[in-house]
Amino acid sequence: MSDHGEAVVDRGRTVVRDHGIWLTALLSVAAFLGLAIYANVGDVMDALAALNWRTFATVIGLSTVGYGFRFAKWHYYLRHLEVSVPLDASAITFFSGLMMVVTPGKAGEVWKAWFLREARGVPASKTTSVVGAERVTDLVALSAMAALGLLVYSRSSLPVTVVVATIVVGIGLLQWRRACLEILGRLEVFPIVGDYATELERFYESAYRLFQLRPLIVSTLLSLAAWGLEGIALWLVLDGFGLETTVVIGLFVFGLGSVIGAISMLPGGLAAAEASMVAVLLTFGYPEAVAAAATIVIRVGTLWYAAALGTTVFLTYKATR
Repeated sequence: MSDHGEAVVDRGRTVVRDHGIWLTALLSVAAFLGLAIYANVGDVMDALAALNWRTFATVIGLSTVGYGFRFAKWHYYLRHLEVSVPLDASAITFFSGLMMVVTPGKAGEVWKAWFLREARGVPASKTTSVVGAERVTDLVALSAMAALGLLVYSRSSLPVTVVVATIVVGIGLLQWRRACLEILGRLEVFPIVGDYATELERFYESAYRLFQLRPLIVSTLLSLAAWGLEGIALWLVLDGFGLETTVVIGLFVFGLGSVIGAISMLPGGLAAAEASMVAVLLTFGYPEAVAAAATIVIRVGTLWYAAALGTTVFLTYKATR
Protein backbone atom coordinates (compact mmCIF):
# COMPACT_ATOMS: atom_id res chain seq x y z
CA MET A 1 0.00 0.00 0.00
CA SER A 2 1.33 3.48 -0.84
CA ASP A 3 2.33 6.04 1.79
CA HIS A 4 -0.70 8.13 0.84
CA GLY A 5 -2.98 5.11 1.31
CA GLU A 6 -1.45 4.35 4.69
CA ALA A 7 -1.99 7.96 5.78
CA VAL A 8 -5.67 7.85 4.74
CA VAL A 9 -6.21 4.58 6.61
CA ASP A 10 -4.49 5.93 9.73
CA ARG A 11 -6.56 9.13 9.69
CA GLY A 12 -9.76 7.14 9.28
CA ARG A 13 -8.80 4.86 12.14
CA THR A 14 -8.05 7.83 14.42
CA VAL A 15 -11.42 9.45 13.70
CA VAL A 16 -13.33 6.22 14.38
CA ARG A 17 -11.38 5.46 17.55
CA ASP A 18 -11.37 8.95 19.07
CA HIS A 19 -14.74 10.36 18.07
CA GLY A 20 -17.11 7.72 16.73
CA ILE A 21 -17.99 6.00 20.01
CA TRP A 22 -18.61 9.19 21.99
CA LEU A 23 -20.74 10.75 19.27
CA THR A 24 -22.83 7.59 19.04
CA ALA A 25 -23.18 7.50 22.84
CA LEU A 26 -24.63 11.01 22.81
CA LEU A 27 -26.98 10.13 19.96
CA SER A 28 -28.03 6.98 21.81
CA VAL A 29 -28.91 8.96 24.92
CA ALA A 30 -30.96 11.26 22.70
CA ALA A 31 -32.74 8.27 21.13
CA PHE A 32 -33.54 6.75 24.54
CA LEU A 33 -34.78 10.11 25.77
CA GLY A 34 -36.96 10.38 22.67
CA LEU A 35 -38.48 6.96 23.39
CA ALA A 36 -39.14 7.94 26.99
CA ILE A 37 -40.82 11.20 25.97
CA TYR A 38 -42.92 9.40 23.35
CA ALA A 39 -44.17 6.84 25.88
CA ASN A 40 -44.32 9.31 28.81
CA VAL A 41 -41.14 9.63 30.83
CA GLY A 42 -42.84 8.88 34.14
CA ASP A 43 -44.46 5.67 32.84
CA VAL A 44 -41.19 4.46 31.31
CA MET A 45 -39.29 5.14 34.54
CA ASP A 46 -41.95 3.28 36.53
CA ALA A 47 -41.69 0.31 34.15
CA LEU A 48 -37.89 0.25 34.46
CA ALA A 49 -38.12 0.48 38.26
CA ALA A 50 -40.55 -2.45 38.34
CA LEU A 51 -38.26 -4.71 36.33
CA ASN A 52 -36.35 -7.29 38.39
CA TRP A 53 -32.76 -6.34 37.75
CA ARG A 54 -31.72 -9.98 37.99
CA THR A 55 -33.34 -10.08 34.57
CA PHE A 56 -30.82 -7.52 33.35
CA ALA A 57 -27.99 -9.64 34.77
CA THR A 58 -29.37 -12.55 32.75
CA VAL A 59 -29.36 -10.37 29.63
CA ILE A 60 -25.67 -9.60 30.24
CA GLY A 61 -24.94 -13.30 30.76
CA LEU A 62 -26.69 -14.35 27.54
CA SER A 63 -24.97 -11.58 25.59
CA THR A 64 -21.58 -12.69 26.92
CA VAL A 65 -22.18 -16.30 25.85
CA GLY A 66 -23.28 -14.95 22.47
CA TYR A 67 -19.99 -13.08 22.10
CA GLY A 68 -18.28 -16.41 22.77
CA PHE A 69 -20.06 -17.90 19.74
CA ARG A 70 -19.13 -14.87 17.66
CA PHE A 71 -15.50 -15.19 18.71
CA ALA A 72 -15.61 -18.86 17.68
CA LYS A 73 -16.75 -17.70 14.24
CA TRP A 74 -13.97 -15.11 14.01
CA HIS A 75 -11.28 -17.61 14.96
CA TYR A 76 -12.74 -20.26 12.64
CA TYR A 77 -12.50 -17.78 9.76
CA LEU A 78 -8.85 -17.01 10.58
CA ARG A 79 -8.01 -20.72 10.64
CA HIS A 80 -9.89 -21.26 7.38
CA LEU A 81 -7.71 -18.59 5.75
CA GLU A 82 -4.61 -20.16 7.35
CA VAL A 83 -3.88 -16.99 9.31
CA SER A 84 -1.65 -18.17 12.13
CA VAL A 85 -2.64 -16.21 15.23
CA PRO A 86 -2.45 -17.63 18.80
CA LEU A 87 -5.80 -18.10 20.51
CA ASP A 88 -5.12 -15.40 23.12
CA ALA A 89 -4.09 -12.83 20.50
CA SER A 90 -7.15 -13.72 18.43
CA ALA A 91 -9.39 -13.26 21.48
CA ILE A 92 -7.86 -9.87 22.34
CA THR A 93 -8.34 -8.74 18.75
CA PHE A 94 -11.95 -9.88 18.58
CA PHE A 95 -13.12 -8.61 21.95
CA SER A 96 -11.31 -5.29 21.53
CA GLY A 97 -13.14 -4.91 18.23
CA LEU A 98 -16.46 -4.95 20.06
CA MET A 99 -15.88 -1.32 20.98
CA MET A 100 -16.57 -0.57 17.30
CA VAL A 101 -20.07 -2.09 17.23
CA VAL A 102 -21.53 1.40 17.53
CA THR A 103 -20.13 2.52 14.17
CA PRO A 104 -22.35 2.64 11.03
CA GLY A 105 -23.10 -0.93 9.99
CA LYS A 106 -20.40 -1.97 12.47
CA ALA A 107 -17.96 -1.03 9.71
CA GLY A 108 -15.54 0.20 12.38
CA GLU A 109 -14.85 -3.42 13.26
CA VAL A 110 -12.44 -3.41 10.33
CA TRP A 111 -10.20 -2.04 13.09
CA LYS A 112 -9.54 -5.71 13.92
CA ALA A 113 -7.72 -6.05 10.61
CA TRP A 114 -5.60 -3.01 11.42
CA PHE A 115 -4.90 -4.37 14.88
CA LEU A 116 -3.66 -7.72 13.52
CA ARG A 117 -1.56 -5.92 10.93
CA GLU A 118 0.25 -3.92 13.58
CA ALA A 119 0.42 -6.61 16.26
CA ARG A 120 1.10 -9.69 14.12
CA GLY A 121 2.06 -8.42 10.68
CA VAL A 122 -0.98 -10.00 9.02
CA PRO A 123 -1.93 -8.14 5.80
CA ALA A 124 -5.08 -6.13 6.46
CA SER A 125 -6.33 -6.88 2.94
CA LYS A 126 -6.52 -10.55 3.93
CA THR A 127 -8.41 -10.19 7.21
CA THR A 128 -10.71 -7.33 6.17
CA SER A 129 -12.70 -9.98 4.30
CA VAL A 130 -13.24 -11.78 7.63
CA VAL A 131 -14.95 -8.69 9.05
CA GLY A 132 -17.13 -8.47 5.94
CA ALA A 133 -18.04 -12.16 6.17
CA GLU A 134 -18.94 -11.71 9.85
CA ARG A 135 -21.38 -8.95 8.98
CA VAL A 136 -22.98 -10.85 6.10
CA THR A 137 -23.55 -14.04 8.11
CA ASP A 138 -24.87 -11.93 11.00
CA LEU A 139 -27.43 -10.43 8.62
CA VAL A 140 -28.38 -13.89 7.36
CA ALA A 141 -28.97 -15.09 10.94
CA LEU A 142 -30.89 -11.97 11.97
CA SER A 143 -33.00 -12.17 8.82
CA ALA A 144 -33.85 -15.79 9.66
CA MET A 145 -35.01 -14.65 13.10
CA ALA A 146 -37.03 -11.82 11.59
CA ALA A 147 -38.61 -14.22 9.10
CA LEU A 148 -40.32 -15.89 12.06
CA GLY A 149 -42.71 -12.96 12.09
CA LEU A 150 -43.81 -13.76 8.55
CA LEU A 151 -44.15 -17.48 9.22
CA VAL A 152 -45.86 -17.35 12.62
CA TYR A 153 -47.65 -14.00 12.74
CA SER A 154 -48.05 -13.11 9.05
CA ARG A 155 -46.25 -9.84 9.67
CA SER A 156 -44.74 -7.99 6.70
CA SER A 157 -41.05 -8.68 6.15
CA LEU A 158 -40.19 -6.65 3.03
CA PRO A 159 -36.88 -5.39 4.51
CA VAL A 160 -35.92 -8.97 5.32
CA THR A 161 -36.77 -10.17 1.80
CA VAL A 162 -34.70 -7.38 0.24
CA VAL A 163 -31.71 -8.08 2.50
CA VAL A 164 -31.75 -11.84 1.90
CA ALA A 165 -32.15 -11.42 -1.86
CA THR A 166 -29.25 -8.96 -1.96
CA ILE A 167 -27.03 -11.32 0.05
CA VAL A 168 -27.87 -14.33 -2.13
CA VAL A 169 -27.12 -12.41 -5.33
CA GLY A 170 -23.94 -10.96 -3.85
CA ILE A 171 -22.59 -14.34 -2.74
CA GLY A 172 -23.50 -15.83 -6.12
CA LEU A 173 -21.54 -13.13 -7.94
CA LEU A 174 -18.64 -13.46 -5.52
CA GLN A 175 -18.36 -17.17 -6.32
CA TRP A 176 -18.15 -16.41 -10.05
CA ARG A 177 -14.39 -16.38 -9.69
CA ARG A 178 -13.39 -16.08 -13.33
CA ALA A 179 -15.52 -12.98 -13.90
CA CYS A 180 -14.41 -11.34 -10.64
CA LEU A 181 -10.71 -11.86 -11.40
CA GLU A 182 -11.21 -10.48 -14.90
CA ILE A 183 -12.87 -7.36 -13.50
CA LEU A 184 -10.04 -6.89 -10.99
CA GLY A 185 -7.53 -7.31 -13.78
CA ARG A 186 -9.16 -4.56 -15.84
CA LEU A 187 -9.25 -2.22 -12.86
CA GLU A 188 -5.45 -2.32 -12.64
CA VAL A 189 -5.12 0.18 -15.50
CA PHE A 190 -7.09 2.88 -13.66
CA PRO A 191 -5.25 5.55 -11.64
CA ILE A 192 -5.28 5.12 -7.84
CA VAL A 193 -7.24 1.83 -8.05
CA GLY A 194 -4.31 0.22 -9.82
CA ASP A 195 -2.04 1.08 -6.90
CA TYR A 196 -4.12 -1.27 -4.74
CA ALA A 197 -4.38 -4.11 -7.26
CA THR A 198 -2.48 -6.59 -5.09
CA GLU A 199 -4.51 -5.75 -1.98
CA LEU A 200 -7.81 -5.98 -3.88
CA GLU A 201 -6.92 -9.38 -5.32
CA ARG A 202 -5.86 -10.66 -1.90
CA PHE A 203 -9.12 -9.36 -0.41
CA TYR A 204 -11.14 -11.08 -3.13
CA GLU A 205 -9.36 -14.43 -2.78
CA SER A 206 -9.99 -14.41 0.97
CA ALA A 207 -13.65 -13.47 0.52
CA TYR A 208 -14.08 -16.16 -2.14
CA ARG A 209 -12.87 -18.83 0.29
CA LEU A 210 -14.96 -17.57 3.21
CA PHE A 211 -18.21 -17.70 1.24
CA GLN A 212 -17.84 -21.23 -0.01
CA LEU A 213 -20.57 -23.58 1.19
CA ARG A 214 -18.99 -25.20 4.24
CA PRO A 215 -17.63 -22.05 5.95
CA LEU A 216 -20.86 -20.25 5.07
CA ILE A 217 -22.94 -22.92 6.83
CA VAL A 218 -20.67 -23.17 9.89
CA SER A 219 -20.46 -19.40 10.37
CA THR A 220 -24.20 -18.90 9.88
CA LEU A 221 -25.00 -21.53 12.51
CA LEU A 222 -22.63 -19.80 14.95
CA SER A 223 -24.32 -16.48 14.15
CA LEU A 224 -27.76 -18.00 14.77
CA ALA A 225 -26.60 -19.23 18.18
CA ALA A 226 -25.11 -15.84 19.10
CA TRP A 227 -27.97 -13.62 17.98
CA GLY A 228 -30.60 -16.13 19.06
CA LEU A 229 -29.38 -15.72 22.64
CA GLU A 230 -29.96 -11.97 22.40
CA GLY A 231 -33.45 -12.58 21.03
CA ILE A 232 -34.10 -14.87 24.00
CA ALA A 233 -32.79 -12.08 26.24
CA LEU A 234 -35.47 -9.74 24.85
CA TRP A 235 -38.13 -12.39 25.56
CA LEU A 236 -36.93 -12.60 29.18
CA VAL A 237 -37.07 -8.82 29.50
CA LEU A 238 -40.66 -8.76 28.21
CA ASP A 239 -41.54 -11.63 30.52
CA GLY A 240 -39.99 -9.67 33.38
CA PHE A 241 -42.66 -7.01 32.97
CA GLY A 242 -45.27 -9.64 33.81
CA LEU A 243 -46.96 -9.63 30.42
CA GLU A 244 -47.79 -12.61 28.25
CA THR A 245 -45.10 -13.23 25.65
CA THR A 246 -43.31 -15.98 23.72
CA VAL A 247 -39.74 -16.78 22.69
CA VAL A 248 -40.76 -16.32 19.06
CA ILE A 249 -41.81 -12.71 19.73
CA GLY A 250 -38.42 -11.98 21.31
CA LEU A 251 -36.53 -13.52 18.39
CA PHE A 252 -38.72 -11.83 15.78
CA VAL A 253 -38.67 -8.34 17.29
CA PHE A 254 -34.94 -8.40 18.00
CA GLY A 255 -34.09 -9.85 14.59
CA LEU A 256 -36.24 -7.42 12.61
CA GLY A 257 -35.07 -4.41 14.63
CA SER A 258 -31.44 -5.39 14.15
CA VAL A 259 -31.86 -5.89 10.40
CA ILE A 260 -33.51 -2.49 10.00
CA GLY A 261 -30.80 -0.93 12.16
CA ALA A 262 -28.09 -2.53 10.00
CA ILE A 263 -29.51 -1.46 6.64
CA SER A 264 -30.09 2.07 7.95
CA MET A 265 -26.27 2.44 8.14
CA LEU A 266 -26.72 4.68 11.18
CA PRO A 267 -24.11 4.32 13.96
CA GLY A 268 -25.06 1.16 15.84
CA GLY A 269 -28.38 1.18 13.96
CA LEU A 270 -29.27 4.01 16.31
CA ALA A 271 -32.90 5.20 16.32
CA ALA A 272 -33.83 2.90 13.42
CA ALA A 273 -33.45 -0.28 15.51
CA GLU A 274 -35.13 1.24 18.58
CA ALA A 275 -38.03 2.72 16.63
CA SER A 276 -38.71 -0.53 14.75
CA MET A 277 -38.57 -2.64 17.93
CA VAL A 278 -41.02 -0.36 19.71
CA ALA A 279 -43.32 -0.22 16.67
CA VAL A 280 -43.49 -4.02 16.35
CA LEU A 281 -44.03 -4.48 20.08
CA LEU A 282 -46.94 -2.05 19.89
CA THR A 283 -48.54 -4.15 17.13
CA PHE A 284 -48.49 -7.09 19.57
CA GLY A 285 -50.48 -5.01 22.04
CA TYR A 286 -47.74 -4.14 24.54
CA PRO A 287 -48.20 -0.83 26.39
CA GLU A 288 -46.09 2.03 25.06
CA ALA A 289 -44.15 2.35 28.32
CA VAL A 290 -43.28 -1.36 28.38
CA ALA A 291 -42.30 -1.37 24.69
CA ALA A 292 -39.99 1.61 25.22
CA ALA A 293 -38.53 0.29 28.48
CA ALA A 294 -37.90 -3.19 27.07
CA THR A 295 -36.16 -1.69 24.03
CA ILE A 296 -33.94 0.50 26.20
CA VAL A 297 -32.98 -2.44 28.43
CA ILE A 298 -32.14 -4.79 25.54
CA ARG A 299 -30.13 -2.17 23.67
CA VAL A 300 -28.11 -1.30 26.76
CA GLY A 301 -27.61 -4.97 27.59
CA THR A 302 -26.46 -5.91 24.09
CA LEU A 303 -25.13 -3.01 21.99
CA TRP A 304 -23.73 -0.82 24.75
CA TYR A 305 -22.54 -3.73 26.87
CA ALA A 306 -20.55 -4.91 23.84
CA ALA A 307 -19.00 -1.45 23.40
CA ALA A 308 -18.11 -1.25 27.11
CA LEU A 309 -16.65 -4.77 27.10
CA GLY A 310 -14.57 -4.07 24.01
CA THR A 311 -13.25 -0.80 25.42
CA THR A 312 -12.34 -2.49 28.71
CA VAL A 313 -10.47 -5.31 26.96
CA PHE A 314 -8.56 -2.89 24.74
CA LEU A 315 -7.59 -0.55 27.57
CA THR A 316 -6.51 -3.52 29.69
CA TYR A 317 -4.39 -4.80 26.81
CA LYS A 318 -2.77 -1.39 26.35
CA ALA A 319 -2.06 -1.08 30.06
CA THR A 320 -0.45 -4.52 30.33
CA ARG A 321 1.55 -4.67 27.09
